[in-house]
Amino acid sequence: MTVGKIYNTDFAKDNTEICIRQGDNFHVIARGKWYEDHMLNYLNYEVESFTWQDDNKLYIDVSDED
Repeated sequence: MTVGKIYNTDFAKDNTEICIRQGDNFHVIARGKWYEDHMLNYLNYEVESFTWQDDNKLYIDVSDED
């Protein structure tokens, strides 16, 4: 699954804060709303896992290979 596919789910609404992380130490590589230009750079990254929290935050963990 790619980041772009997660952006197209009900988890990622316009007001959802998204944090894209990479590596075993969960290094943050991007943070913002799905529609912001810098967040769109990650559309094709392969997702290892993701977590949605009740406070409208979405954490997406991507593979180190991207």
